[in-house]
Amino acid sequence: MKHTIILLAAIILMATSCRNGNTQAQTTDTPHDPVITITTKDGVSLLIKDNQPLIFGLVDKENEMPKELFLGSYNDTLLTSLMPTGASRSAINAFIAVDSLNTILFDAGLGADNGGHLLEKMKNAEFDPAKVTAVCLTHLHFDHIGGLLLNGHAAFPNATLYLSQEEYDAWSDGGPLAKNNGMWKKVMEAYRGHIKTIHDGEELFNGMVVAKLAPGHTPGHTVYEVAGICLIAGDLLHAQDLQLDHPQFCARYDTDPAQAVATRTRIFKSVRENGQYLAGAHCYEHFINLRDRSKKQ
Repeated sequence: MKHTIILLAAIILMATSCRNGNTQAQTTDTPHDPVITITTKDGVSLLIKDNQPLIFGLVDKENEMPKELFLGSYNDTLLTSLMPTGASRSAINAFIAVDSLNTILFDAGLGADNGGHLLEKMKNAEFDPAKVTAVCLTHLHFDHIGGLLLNGHAAFPNATLYLSQEEYDAWSDGGPLAKNNGMWKKVMEAYRGHIKTIHDGEELFNGMVVAKLAPGHTPGHTVYEVAGICLIAGDLLHAQDLQLDHPQFCARYDTDPAQAVATRTRIFKSVRENGQYLAGAHCYEHFINLRDRSKKQ
């Protein structure tokens, strides 16, 4: 299936080039904006940069975020008008970035034992869990780390886990989130010796990925910029139809609502100004261009 997606994207790009009368390949020393194409097939989305597959978006589970999650956070009257059905479409997603050396998973969903479908979606996209070299964690809530385990063992046996030092400390015994760290302790045991803490602004995988601290949802919540064109946003938002236009709304899962609003507002502004794509862990669209979205409104 992955090969079908790549072939389809190549055909689309070739057709676009012909329509524009551009039959000459650009030289490598000529600066140019990357050509980005997004295709979707069988629940797997693919962001392609300059004819090369870069990021895969996979749905672990489709769900909804009920209105009650956001009550009391900002403006309940506005909330009711924006959620006439009482809920907002959502999902639990994971993302995979690839280059010639690495297969990098961003978050791991619920896990097969808890109704998650990440492993079967990876199989559909022809990814072998044993060949995942790294898992970059945005934070340590259950629906982001449950999929790291399969029958109590490491689901990605050859991967190193990356997370911010702040997040690691927050979930450690004595930290503010320690009372809920049972799953994390199981993960630490399964990946013993393969856990690496990182810091704000740290470059990973030869600069392909940059970690950026984005606290508020949790103390060490982290987003990851991939190749300068896409931000893996984790739980920066939970309901795209609500919070993209009204970042003042917080889900009750946010440990520091005021900080979450400030972080969300700041990062949305940066992503929009830079023309980047936003890839949220709970967005039903895998790759959202905030600049194009603003133009259409």
